[in-house]
Amino acid sequence: MDLDAIIRLMERAEQSAFSKIEVQQGDLRILLERGAVVLTGASAALMQPQQSVSIQPDDQNAVRSPISSVFYLAKKPGAAPFVQVGSKVEKGDTLCIIEAMKTMNDIRAPRSGIITAILAVDGATLAAGDALFFLGEGN
Repeated sequence: MDLDAIIRLMERAEQSAFSKIEVQQGDLRILLERGAVVLTGASAALMQPQQSVSIQPDDQNAVRSPISSVFYLAKKPGAAPFVQVGSKVEKGDTLCIIEAMKTMNDIRAPRSGIITAILAVDGATLAAGDALFFLGEGN
């Protein structure tokens, strides 16, 4: 299942009256619930088997996209990403770049902390308000 299919599934679930939807395709299992998204499966590129991430849409530690855009983890293709899970960041450090209307915009850390999760996939199309990272306490 590709990222676009997952995003379409999420959009349809959001517009429906269902409170829980589960889809399984091979080793990939996707469970969508109101208030949380859980992804598990060995074929998920950023996940290990039996590992899961719970995404809470109102989490105060989420760094969100301010506008609809395309998400990039690195300055250019093939370059090292700005951050990885576990990276320590200072307030104002660049976390990623988003592209909107052919303009590249740095997304900067709102405070010091540790990147505990990267929620967007490199090259993904985002809506305003989509969570990009979870920024935990520490540094």
